[in-house]
Amino acid sequence: MDFDLIIKNGAVIDGTGMHRRRIDIAIRDDKIVCMDRLIPQQKAMAIIDAQEMIVAPGFIDIHSHSDFLWLARPESDSKILDGVTTEICGNCGMSAFPLRGRILERRTQGLAKYGIAPLWQTAAEFYDTVEKVKSSVNRAFLVGHGNVRACTLDYENREPEPHELIHMERDLEEAMEAGAFGMSSGLIYPPGCYANHSELIELCKAVKKHSGFYATHIRNEGDTIEKALAEAIEISKQSGVRLQVSHLKTSGNKNWHKINDIKKIIEDARDEGVDLTCDRYPYLAAATDLDVILPHWTYEGGTEKQIQRLKDANTRRLITKEVSQTYDDASWNGIVISSVCHDKNKWMEGKRISEIAMLLNKSPLEAIFDLLIEEDTRVDIFLFSMCQENLESILGWDFVFVGSDSSMRANQGILHEGKPHPRSYGTFSRVLRKFCRERPLMSEEKAIQKMTGFPAQKVGLDRRGLLKEGYFADITILNPGKVTDKSTFAEPHQYSEGIEYVIVNGKVTIASGAHNGAMHGRILRRCK
Repeated sequence: MDFDLIIKNGAVIDGTGMHRRRIDIAIRDDKIVCMDRLIPQQKAMAIIDAQEMIVAPGFIDIHSHSDFLWLARPESDSKILDGVTTEICGNCGMSAFPLRGRILERRTQGLAKYGIAPLWQTAAEFYDTVEKVKSSVNRAFLVGHGNVRACTLDYENREPEPHELIHMERDLEEAMEAGAFGMSSGLIYPPGCYANHSELIELCKAVKKHSGFYATHIRNEGDTIEKALAEAIEISKQSGVRLQVSHLKTSGNKNWHKINDIKKIIEDARDEGVDLTCDRYPYLAAATDLDVILPHWTYEGGTEKQIQRLKDANTRRLITKEVSQTYDDASWNGIVISSVCHDKNKWMEGKRISEIAMLLNKSPLEAIFDLLIEEDTRVDIFLFSMCQENLESILGWDFVFVGSDSSMRANQGILHEGKPHPRSYGTFSRVLRKFCRERPLMSEEKAIQKMTGFPAQKVGLDRRGLLKEGYFADITILNPGKVTDKSTFAEPHQYSEGIEYVIVNGKVTIASGAHNGAMHGRILRRCK
């Protein structure tokens, strides 16, 4: 039998959680066609000798935000050099479709500097556009609840009228029919934060009808996390939709003690039959928008209205009073500016709010308000709010997968900007280094299952996530003694090391740790 490529002598961890085994893998076209103890080779065949290496399914980033930026850098460097062969985009309620009205204007403005012009509005138009674009990795997409709501209600803080909810359902179903795998929500961001319980249930019923799943950035991850989790679980129960809780955490040191309570809430729901899983990145800092600290009412009406409120002295006092109930002086030491748009403020990148305020001779909130105004609210931050003990507990839970919560980046070109969270570069290699090799929190078999087989099953990917005959040949080959994340908060633009080969749809794309320029990734659509 003729093969295009044989991987020999490797320790195969197949993504099921079963123990590794010494076995050869043969590939023809884009599929794994044979797995056997010894596959005879022919002179014309390409051979990868994986001696002393682990051969695993390509990693699946179940929580990615590369919806747009891959169009500027299709090599997808930071992800594929971290072993990722498939990204699930469209998380936290923000997606590439649908786009109409103010949300289209906002996305167009924000993407202009990358040379990206979203010329689509519907999901079908998006898929038709991007399927013509080559990339190094596969991508599947969720439809963002924030997009669906903004296209109908703009950024209004109110319940949809019955006819408006029908319109939202139509947008959602159009996206599902076009190939989306589910819906995501971001219930701390506008306009998702304005959605009530019943709206989300009705939309999730439409997702369930199309066999999709619901991924949610819950309404609170700190002081009222129990209530926020309960809401997500009730939405799943009432709609029947499968539930994925995004980047599970207990944020803020006064909430760290809640870890066991959170686990019990989740386990009780699973025992009751709720299909509930979670994802988590292996870092102690979150990354989000600076204006997330503001009260939800400040967002109403969109960015222009938000900036007007920030400029008004009386409104500033109201915002200050409300924010001060959650954030104290110590809080500003834990918030770091990661990126801004304007050159005049680039000096702030990598500095803490407390430091910036001192240098400007302003109060922290005054400095924040002024910066948000100057930057048209486009300010990214790190939020250091988690503890190591809880991180290790959460990553070790069987129902928690590995997800980066990040977009792809690159150490050159337009995507080499600011100080992005190191999870953009090193999420998967960090788990293998820190929690398998240096501090053995879990076996490599379990870690790889959390990166491959488990997320593939949850998302519903067709014949991906496992090393199995008949499955697509998405394969990551790594050196277990050398795999490591290099990216740091201070110097983030550094690729992981120890990922020796990455194969995407049967074609070698990373060879001896270097990108060879291959572009064989695909746009994945939900099977109807």
